Amino acid sequence: MDRQVMKEKWMDESTDFLKTIFQEIEKICNNLNLNNHEDDIAIRSTIEFLSEWLRFLDGIMLLFIQGRVDVAQVLTRSLYEITLQLLYLIKDKETMNGKAICYVAFSELKKYSTNTSMIKNKRKIGADTLKGEIENNKIIESLASSENEAIRSLYRYFLEKGLVDKDLKNDSWYSVYEQYCQDKANVMKDKKIKNISSSILCEKVGFYSEENGEKILVNTIVYNELSRQAHGVNARDSLKVIDGVQKFRNYNCLQNGLWQLSLIEKIKARIIVDCHSIFDEKLGKISDETYIRSYEAKTALDLLRKDLKALYIF
Repeated sequence: MDRQVMKEKWMDESTDFLKTIFQEIEKICNNLNLNNHEDDIAIRSTIEFLSEWLRFLDGIMLLFIQGRVDVAQVLTRSLYEITLQLLYLIKDKETMNGKAICYVAFSELKKYSTNTSMIKNKRKIGADTLKGEIENNKIIESLASSENEAIRSLYRYFLEKGLVDKDLKNDSWYSVYEQYCQDKANVMKDKKIKNISSSILCEKVGFYSEENGEKILVNTIVYNELSRQAHGVNARDSLKVIDGVQKFRNYNCLQNGLWQLSLIEKIKARIIVDCHSIFDEKLGKISDETYIRSYEAKTALDLLRKDLKALYIF
C-alpha cells in the first residue's frame, strides 16, 4: 500500500476511535445534565468538567484527522489535567459537595485575580478600568453575601489566607481545598497554600495503569511526553542536521499519535467507572453494551498500533 494512503487510513481510523470515546463521555454528560433536577452543585461541577473535557477532545479529533498529532499533544495534556481534577472532585460521595463548593468559590476568586492584574496593566497605560472594577465588585459581593453558607465561609477563609489580594495564576482550587481541610483539622495552621503537582494529584485519585502485571502511576508513564511539547523541548527534535543538510520533522508525522490514543482510552475507561460509581442513582450500572464497546476499543487500539508500526518501519 502507498505510504500516503497508509497515513490517511490511519488518520481516519484514529479519528473514528476518538469519536467513539467522545460519544461515550457525551452520553454520561448529557444524562447527568438531564437528571440534575435539584441543580446539585457537585453534579453541576461535574458536568462543567465533562463539557470542557469534550471540548478539548473535539479539538484533538480535528487535529488528528489532519495528521497534526504533534500539535495535539498540548490539548492532550490539558485533557489529562482536566481528568485529574474531575477524578479528584468525584473521588467519594462524602467529600464531593465540599470540593464542588471550593471549586466554584475559588474559580470566582480566580476571575477576580485575573481582572485585578488586567486593571493594574490598564492603569499603567492610562486605559479605562471601570468595567473591570465593576465586575470585581460583583464577584466579591457574590462571595461575601452568597446564599450558600459554605461559600461565605470559604470567602472568609480566602481573606484569612490573603488569597483575595494575591496573584492566583499558580494556585489551584484542589490545593486550596486540601489546605482548607488541613487547617480545619489542625490547631497549627500553615500560612501558605501548598500547591499540589499533577503527580501528587494523580496519586491521590489512584490513577494507575497495569503494565506487565504491575500497577504504575499514569503520571509517570505519560508526563514526560506531555510536558516536552508544552515546554518547547520538542522544538529541538524538529530539526536535525544530517551530513551538513537540515532535515525538518514532517508537520504531519503520526509517531506521537499512539500514546495519545492509549492515554485517552485509559482516561475514558476511568471516567466511565467513576461516574457510574458515584452517580449510580442518576446513571445506573454500566451496561453490557458499554463493556462490549470497551473491549472493541482495545481491539481497535491494537490494530492502530500495528498499522502505525508498519507505517514507520523503514
